[in-house]
Amino acid sequence: MKHQMAMTKNMRRFLNVVDELMNRPPGTEGMGLLWGKPGQGKSTSVAYACNAMDGVFVRAIGSWTVTSMLGEISVELGGKRQLRRADMIHYIVEQLAANPRPVFIDEADYLFQQVQMIDSLRDIYDLSRAPVILIGMEDIARTLQNNGRFARRITQWVEFEGIDLADARIVADTCCEVGIDDDLLRYIHDESSGNIGRQIVALTKVERMAKASGLASVGRDDWGDRTLFYDQPVFSSRKSKRGE
Repeated sequence: MKHQMAMTKNMRRFLNVVDELMNRPPGTEGMGLLWGKPGQGKSTSVAYACNAMDGVFVRAIGSWTVTSMLGEISVELGGKRQLRRADMIHYIVEQLAANPRPVFIDEADYLFQQVQMIDSLRDIYDLSRAPVILIGMEDIARTLQNNGRFARRITQWVEFEGIDLADARIVADTCCEVGIDDDLLRYIHDESSGNIGRQIVALTKVERMAKASGLASVGRDDWGDRTLFYDQPVFSSRKSKRGE
């Protein structure tokens, strides 16, 4: 598979949103939210946008505290972790105010484990005015709407949904090193329900088979009844008794 970014509608829309946040008129709030189900390409899109726009990227984890979050952001800005939270906030604000860069926080659902993390992030945004984009799962938008002080600062709400067949073609042509015939592409798209992550898995398996078989392109008949995905086995909820 080729390491290239497929410019799907989701990807183009997200890049446009980040650009609008970076170049927003004075007085306009500049926070954004990207959310969606697993496998919709959020993290990949954020990595691309962050690299293209010289952003600051951190990934929240379940064990984060306010100090952990501020330390990670400080390090990404070229600083170091400090004992006092106030000192790190001061450093972060100073750096972002002097050189405005978008701040991307992936797995942002974890931030709501401690309201102080949300409050500290809001302070950083209010004082620096640098764009802050949160990335989370499908329920994060509802969670944020329940936090009025934070939600009112978000002017860009972006949901990543399944890609259509036209975007599936863009993904196949951009990423796959062998040709994918229309009938096989349609089959992959249907079986994956438009989930781009699952489509990449399927295309990787198809490409591997094609190279092993010496095929320049692959159609539905070539693929046959092979499995497209690495799905987990389905187990019965009934526990078997010892000796059965």
